[in-house]
Amino acid sequence: MSLGQKSYEDLLQEIKDLEKENQILKNTILSADTQQTKVSNLLQFTQFSIDTISDSILWLDENGKYVFVNNAACKNYGYTKEELLSMTMFQVDPLFTKEIWDAHWKEILEKKTFTIETINKRKDGKVVPIEVTVNLVEYGGKQYNCAIVRDITEQKLNESKLKQSAIRLAELNATKDKFFSIIAHDLRGPLGTHREFAKHLSERISSFTESEREINLQVLEESSENLYSLMENLLNWARNQTGHIQFQPIRIQMYGLVNSVLELFLLSIQKKQLQIRNEIPQTLEIIVDSFMMETVFRNLLTNAIKYSFLDQTITIGYELIQNKGETSLFTHRFFVKDEGVGMTEDQIQSLFRLDKKYSTPGTDSEKGTGLGLIVTKDFIEKHNGILWVESEPKKGSIFYIELGQIAIE
Repeated sequence: MSLGQKSYEDLLQEIKDLEKENQILKNTILSADTQQTKVSNLLQFTQFSIDTISDSILWLDENGKYVFVNNAACKNYGYTKEELLSMTMFQVDPLFTKEIWDAHWKEILEKKTFTIETINKRKDGKVVPIEVTVNLVEYGGKQYNCAIVRDITEQKLNESKLKQSAIRLAELNATKDKFFSIIAHDLRGPLGTHREFAKHLSERISSFTESEREINLQVLEESSENLYSLMENLLNWARNQTGHIQFQPIRIQMYGLVNSVLELFLLSIQKKQLQIRNEIPQTLEIIVDSFMMETVFRNLLTNAIKYSFLDQTITIGYELIQNKGETSLFTHRFFVKDEGVGMTEDQIQSLFRLDKKYSTPGTDSEKGTGLGLIVTKDFIEKHNGILWVESEPKKGSIFYIELGQIAIE
């Protein structure tokens, strides 16, 4: 009887122990399920993060084949995930060859992680600059390059803008230096000479003969004209640099405009006994800014007269040029040709640059600043035109003006 009770109690205890173990097992399973849920949620969160970031993430094997790409890669490259996973990096990076990739892979194995810049081609053919962060990853006994790719188009544009700003700043500094150089030397010198000559003339004019007075007054007039031209160029250049000159095109007869400019140089023309040919058609009328074009021809004729010898010819001409491939579009081309001293190629390259002061004395020791041609070039560009010169030493120079579509008949 007692043995039977003991057996019953033992059996009951065993049942209780089994229930306890069962509960522990249930708790363990529940904990495992909870842990698995957490891991699953974490994996989903990680995958979500990878797929929603804007940077492309691409895993490549040692042969450059894509083995994993995120959604951003598909969006940025324009391919589906299946298309990318069937491709190699050589199909999207035109700068990489098999040889370059092999050297790149060795670098990955050595450095583990680093950054490079290259270019990639999208499915639509568009080429974009990219920054690639390279990471060596080992998974499942294999090595991969986990590449994080970022489009740096905007960064490159900003860098380009910064470079342009730096260039512009350098140009402005050169402009400032040129401005003060002209004021300190090129303008001060002629003004001082003009003042001294006028003083000398006023003190001794009563002792001059009529012929001497006429000669000295002509010299004074010529000096005044040169000073006025220098001041005009200086002011026009400064106003143009600060954007204070408005472009106001009107219809004008070019033959008459050039003749009015030539009248300013009658004394200089007579002094060198020059022959002037205005071969611009008298009926030619085009739409230009008359003030700017007067300044352009005044500066070009100043140079032509300055560098001409006695009894030579200066020609002002015109051609109507038909644009290649455009049967209905024409370009107005003017030129000012002299037979004077001419220029070397190095001198021509320095003509239109502020940072390289170029001005040589004329055939009668006339002085200048080189500023006139810079103003001329600026004013021609206001007309969407171009200015260039053809010249050889001792054979004279031809300055060409080609006006854009703003100047129309």
